[in-house]
Amino acid sequence: MRFIADGMLGGLARWLRILGHAVAYESNSSDDKLLSKAAAQEMTLLTRDEELHRRALARNIPSILVSGESEDERLAQMARSLGISLEIDMESTLCPECGSSLRETPKVDVSSIVPATSLELYAQFWKCQNHTCGKVYWMGSHWKQINQTLTRARKLAGLGA
Repeated sequence: MRFIADGMLGGLARWLRILGHAVAYESNSSDDKLLSKAAAQEMTLLTRDEELHRRALARNIPSILVSGESEDERLAQMARSLGISLEIDMESTLCPECGSSLRETPKVDVSSIVPATSLELYAQFWKCQNHTCGKVYWMGSHWKQINQTLTRARKLAGLGA
């Protein structure tokens, strides 16, 4: 599934990328630009704006009116309404920042970018393949919080823990 998210859903866009879904996100795009891009590229529009949602549906553009105040509530809605898996598979995870593919990268290749402590503590690193982004990721201390959010979202979606 491919998505385009409105300016109010940057956090959800990042989460969906982590879960392996292509999400276009431009925080300052106009409603007309979002609708045009969604139609041209056959994307599902994700929005919190009721009027934009209605306009999309009137143009036969798939659209989800996203509710929920927290990311776990929003992720649960995506799981319930679209059947999105709330499990991370690093083989399909995309860069949360830009949406490009990630590739597992040897420590030596990221040693000038990653803090020395992280190089000592962690064995696996993934680097964004977009040369203008190039961010590096690893399963650091934040990983526990990521898993907690996904566990809460699975419970809210009725998928158990």
